[in-house]
Amino acid sequence: MVVIKNILILFYIFGLLFNVCKSSLSSQSSSSSENNNGNLSPIQDYDFEFLSKHLSTKTPYWMLTKNGDSNSEGDSSSSSSSSDENGSNQPPKQCKLISIDFLARHGSRMPVLSSINKLKEMTKSISDYKKQVNEGFKWIFNYTVPYPVDIAGNLILQGQYEHYNISRRLLKKYPEFFDPMKYKPQSYAITSTAISRTGISASAFSYGLLQGTGSLGSNDFQPVFIQTASLDQDYLLRFFANCDHYVEQVKNGSLINKDEQSKWNELVFPNISNQISERLGLSDIWLPTINVISDIFEACANEISINNISDHWCSLLSKQNILDWEYSQDLSNYWLKSYGHKVNYEIASLLLKDILSGFDTYTINSNNNNNNNNNNNNNNSQLPPTSILRFGHAETVIPFISLLGLYKDEPKLFSNSTTEQIENRKFRTSVISPYASNIGMFLFDCGDVNDGYKILVEHNELPVLIPGCDEIYCDYQQFKSIFKNVDSFTWNSYCNIKESSSSGGGDSENSAIDDKKNSSLFLAIFIPITFIVGGTMGALFTYFSYEKIVHLKNRNRPSLFGNDEFGPFLKSNPSPLVSTKFNSRSPLNNK
Repeated sequence: MVVIKNILILFYIFGLLFNVCKSSLSSQSSSSSENNNGNLSPIQDYDFEFLSKHLSTKTPYWMLTKNGDSNSEGDSSSSSSSSDENGSNQPPKQCKLISIDFLARHGSRMPVLSSINKLKEMTKSISDYKKQVNEGFKWIFNYTVPYPVDIAGNLILQGQYEHYNISRRLLKKYPEFFDPMKYKPQSYAITSTAISRTGISASAFSYGLLQGTGSLGSNDFQPVFIQTASLDQDYLLRFFANCDHYVEQVKNGSLINKDEQSKWNELVFPNISNQISERLGLSDIWLPTINVISDIFEACANEISINNISDHWCSLLSKQNILDWEYSQDLSNYWLKSYGHKVNYEIASLLLKDILSGFDTYTINSNNNNNNNNNNNNNNSQLPPTSILRFGHAETVIPFISLLGLYKDEPKLFSNSTTEQIENRKFRTSVISPYASNIGMFLFDCGDVNDGYKILVEHNELPVLIPGCDEIYCDYQQFKSIFKNVDSFTWNSYCNIKESSSSGGGDSENSAIDDKKNSSLFLAIFIPITFIVGGTMGALFTYFSYEKIVHLKNRNRPSLFGNDEFGPFLKSNPSPLVSTKFNSRSPLNNK
């Protein structure tokens, strides 16, 4: 007992030391400018512009310039990006744009239903402290969630303008490419996921690109065809939901360490909780939990991106609080959608393969068309669409950007990364994937045999240098060699769990379905037969074993009927029921 008592005392001491170290680390994560001992002012130590650029994937669309400034996207008069101002970013004079493949995330939206429900529950834990709360925060007790559930997740007007403005700037940047073209579905391949906010984003983008070029109505509206695939069959834009290898081994498995966000929250959120409590005037009375803190950040982000206000839930948060929460969101996206593990972005390979396949086909047909410029044959019908526009989600854009090798940090990001690593990190979802974030891939025909074709990649309308390329206008063959593994990527062999564990693979989706059906049929027959055969063999084994035991025990036992005519039969076939019930001197009854 003494030993056990001493062990318990040691565990208690270790627990105290752990909590002291944890509190120390938590306090180090906060800004030195914040006073944790005195009263915190409810006045924010940041402006609206700062806040609107640090909301992770809920950040309204903005463009990062070379000087770190951004251009507001509130209206169509927004200035163009720095790519137009820097002559070095202009294509070589002999190069002509021949094809565009444009991937975009949907624009600003309403919160989804699960988020709305959390917001409704958020204020319940504080409802008993109305009298103690500082006067400046009494509004909390009259707060009602301003987002109707019947339009949860829908695109808002600002999200429509985000895509409308992007397309207008694209048209202004490449007028020669778009002006001669009258819309036809064969020239514009427009696709979106089967979610309303992506489809409406595609519509808003198309309206801006083709405004006034149609014949419908007084405003010459041009309707467009937008193609969608069913949610469970969309392998190009919803690979994150349909690749079993990813879903099982990352989201539901233990392939990678996906708890970095939780570890970070445990370090920094207790300090944030104390500060929120102090701002409310509830020190030592009420502390918001990690879940409540997360909901406060969510409410703040929604107010910025939807309502353009920052004087409600955001007023509970300091600048450092916002930065700590932003890194929390970045850790989640990093480990589940990006460089945390290669499967996170390799699942986007089919999308890049499709883009390059289209470019390959166009370069071949373009050359053939140039050789037969005056020949009115069927070559034009074989040309792929010159403009391919795709609209998906953050889960589409982030893996695709990671597949391209952009914004990659060395070393990796962790909850215990140094302050310098965190502050100087490249991976920031507020920059990488705000609402309406986009990746444009532009193929240029440079005519000369030596130059051939070049590809330009733009992220959020600004040119980016792809790792491995010598220049922004990258030689197309060089670009393809960087991603040569993409060419051999097949969906079934990578994403189908059964296929990916074997040496074989296939391109046919039907073959994967047939394999699943055959497997189910085999199990449906094999399991019942195994159960029946096994049960029968077990019963027979038990019966014969029991008979053998009884036979051995009764081998030398005298017959109940002596030497009468039944004696020899019973002696050679002893019955346990007879011998135990009627022979009171049986050895079995003496145990």
